Amino acid sequence: MISVGLLIFLALWPLSNETVTVVPPETPSVSPPLMTTESPPSTTPSPTPPKIEPAVSPAVTEKDRDTSKPIGPEKSSVSKKTTVKSKPETHRVTVTPTPPSKTIGQLDLEEIHSLLNRLKTAYSEKDILTIKQAIALLGDQEALLMKIFNSYKTVQSDIEAVKVMQNRVTSAILITSLENEKGNVVIPAPSWGRQSLQIAVSDNHVNQVTLDPDDFKSSQKGLVDLIAPDIIHSLPSYTAKPGEPTVVSATITDDVKVVLATLHFRAQGEQNYESIRMSDGPDHTFTAPIPGSMIKAESTSMEYYIGAKDAEGNLSLEGRPSAPLVIAVVPPPPE
Repeated sequence: MISVGLLIFLALWPLSNETVTVVPPETPSVSPPLMTTESPPSTTPSPTPPKIEPAVSPAVTEKDRDTSKPIGPEKSSVSKKTTVKSKPETHRVTVTPTPPSKTIGQLDLEEIHSLLNRLKTAYSEKDILTIKQAIALLGDQEALLMKIFNSYKTVQSDIEAVKVMQNRVTSAILITSLENEKGNVVIPAPSWGRQSLQIAVSDNHVNQVTLDPDDFKSSQKGLVDLIAPDIIHSLPSYTAKPGEPTVVSATITDDVKVVLATLHFRAQGEQNYESIRMSDGPDHTFTAPIPGSMIKAESTSMEYYIGAKDAEGNLSLEGRPSAPLVIAVVPPPPE
């Protein structure tokens, strides 16, 4: 019995020892060591996604720095492109030059018109100092202007249309008429009555104003003849008779030569003038008749004026088309 019991005890003792030995290994090898071995591989992939995210995030910040969400960049980039298309940047660039050119032109023209008006007034007042201050005058041009101002009592001037060409403006001072000491109205020759102005513009301001160097110069004689003929004429003390010619005379002189003297006449109430060339006689006396056929009984008076021109083309007028001289017509006595 004892041996059987001993055998059973010896048989059961290894099993209990195995169970004892199995339990201890379970406690030290717990799943934590296994988890720690698995965690390093899981940590190695985890840094790689952060590397991918920074690569995306800088692109996002370049397109749209305000967006922080990953979805934002796509929408913001699309909206950014649309906003770039919607902004009329190119149109503004093309439009911006135009307003300055217009304003520059307006400023220049205002300044130029003011300058031209000052010059016009200076010519009318024979103010050579103002003209010198406004225009770069050459010596001979100044001398010729002084000769004009000293030879004529009055000067009537006008401004020709202003022409703008890039940074240069051209215009002209037109001397339309003058009056000499004898009271004759003078229409100057175009060669010197029209003085071309060259106006240089820079930085929105008039830079320099000059007269054309060819002004006051004649291709044939150098300097032009500025002095128009003088006409001395007194109204006839007699009257015109119907059907009889009436002779009109005047003393006409010039510093160079009178090349043409003309008598213009019409019956009062007529619109057009008839013209006849006057003959040169002794002592510079020029005469021409008003034909008797032009003097009619029904006419109360005859209207006329005298014109004299020199070789340069300066024309002096005694009387004018709009303000003619008058000879009364005496009707014939009743039969």
